[in-house]
Amino acid sequence: MENETQIKVRGFFPKGMTSAQKLIMGITLFFLLIFIYMLASLLLTSVVKLPALPGGLYFKVIFLSTMTLLYFAYMRGWKTALSVVVFFAIFCWAVEDLSIHTGFPFGHYYYSDMLGFKIDVTPALLGFNYFWMLVVPSYFIANLITDGTPFSSAKTIKGILFTAFISAIIVAGIDMVADPLDATRFHEWVWTKNNYLGYYGIPYVNFLGYIIAMTPAYFVLKMIERKFDAKPIGPLSFCIVAIPLLIYFISFLLYSVPGLAGVFLVGLFTMVFPLILAINKLLRYFNNNTINN
Repeated sequence: MENETQIKVRGFFPKGMTSAQKLIMGITLFFLLIFIYMLASLLLTSVVKLPALPGGLYFKVIFLSTMTLLYFAYMRGWKTALSVVVFFAIFCWAVEDLSIHTGFPFGHYYYSDMLGFKIDVTPALLGFNYFWMLVVPSYFIANLITDGTPFSSAKTIKGILFTAFISAIIVAGIDMVADPLDATRFHEWVWTKNNYLGYYGIPYVNFLGYIIAMTPAYFVLKMIERKFDAKPIGPLSFCIVAIPLLIYFISFLLYSVPGLAGVFLVGLFTMVFPLILAINKLLRYFNNNTINN
């Protein structure tokens, strides 16, 4: 294994973990269980009404961002994780603000007040929402599909750009499932001045915009990894490495089940199919790189 700790087969807390490492993954697991609770609340709504989580939007964004930050820090190191989250918080806000003012790269639109406090015309927490929902899951899934490993392994600029491109396509696939609910039904943002609104009221250029914007962003992520020699800070298990795939699948259900008619079917191709490919590659990776506790 390249520059990584050995993979343990069994258990969420594999043998060899320090107390600090167990704390990081324990908090991650706690927040993951809250995320699963959100899914259960949705799926069981016709049977039983579970108590709502406090804090609304801000609580959701903060706890999910914290969950993915802690997880990414465990998998890639603290310097890499903190640098990446700061970069994406700024980059994603900036590219959204640019698009609102100019129409590039996502099209013409404006945000309602549903996503909270704005800096200029863009919600301040938008970059953190990108991080937990789009950046982290797509990073691991793209690495598995292109390189057969959860981690960045491409050595050449061409290889790094290709994996970054696949990551951006996966981001666009997630957006195809999420946007019809967030924009068309919840009106978190409103599309304007678009000549053709072809997908549930969303211009097709929006999805092309994600590929244009996120490909160089993932390239920067991988350069940050190189700079800080990114690697896990502790031992790994299958359960730990599979967390971003679970986050990705929960997101698919949260957005597709209550979504507009047909979105679930679209998501089977844009989200579930890449997930199946990633799971297959992850199982192969473990067959080649595992030891028993």
